[in-house]
Amino acid sequence: MKIFRIPRLQKPRSFSEKFSAEGEFFGSREKKRKGYDPKWKRVFLGMLGGAVLTGGILLAGGLWKVTEVTAADGQFYTASVIKEYAALSPGDQMLGFDGSAVAERLRKGLPLLDGIRVRKHLNGRVTITYREITEVYYTCHNGNYYLINAEDLSSDTVGKGGEVLGVFSNPKEARRVGAIYVGLPETARVRVGEPLSFINLPYEPDSAPEDQVDYELETDEPAVEYAYVLEFIEALMTSPLAPRVTGMELGDRYDIRFVLDRRILVSVGSMDELDRKLNLVGRSLEDREAAGKDDGTLPVLVDVSDPARIIHRASPDVILPQWATEVIG
Repeated sequence: MKIFRIPRLQKPRSFSEKFSAEGEFFGSREKKRKGYDPKWKRVFLGMLGGAVLTGGILLAGGLWKVTEVTAADGQFYTASVIKEYAALSPGDQMLGFDGSAVAERLRKGLPLLDGIRVRKHLNGRVTITYREITEVYYTCHNGNYYLINAEDLSSDTVGKGGEVLGVFSNPKEARRVGAIYVGLPETARVRVGEPLSFINLPYEPDSAPEDQVDYELETDEPAVEYAYVLEFIEALMTSPLAPRVTGMELGDRYDIRFVLDRRILVSVGSMDELDRKLNLVGRSLEDREAAGKDDGTLPVLVDVSDPARIIHRASPDVILPQWATEVIG
């Protein structure tokens, strides 16, 4: 009698059984060769795949180039100026620059820009979007001219009001964008990138030895003494006189002065009854203009430091501050 042997079906093996170090890589009935390690194949395939992927990225990056850089004109900066500071031009490789680094370069070179975003498009187009800080004051402090963010100036939580945006050695650049001059007290602390403060603390040296102290910290009295500054600015710039304000001098809390229309010097004295004094100034000017007593040429002094006795004098002898007579460049 003839006997037929029917082979048993092999049990399917799992992936780990086939490809682990202990598994039978070439089949269940084929013995592994001595010294053979199946891991080298996976390592080789991984290296080959990485090389192919890297080559593809480099090839695509070399072909993906900037075709156009676009930006809109702003109130202070034109599109050409923005593109010049961005330092991008057609033909540059899209993978050769970082959008956040370009935005930081624009922020440093053009301090009135905020919310800058640099976007790359697949067609090679680069778009630069931004907003401008339009409410800006300027001041002269220790021989330098500073721009101050006037947006939400009186708030400690909303916006960046009071932040020092930039410093210039040429007053024309500061006056070009800062419509209102703020003459700060000597103790004002002005440093780019920081909120404006009135605490006169000497700066700590960057590399001072730990055992050496060559400066003294003063008390917080200047902060209390000059707390009126932001309060006065807010009251003046929210009053009906705001559109006519040229600038203000805040060197002494008992001798506050500001200028209207670059020729009307107003002295309000102290902060007492400030709202009433500002209203008196507006009414006094309206009455004299309505009566035809102001020809619009002579410098004018309006003193409301004593609300009971207003002094209104138009005379060539009225001395205006130098910053009030300078023409904005």
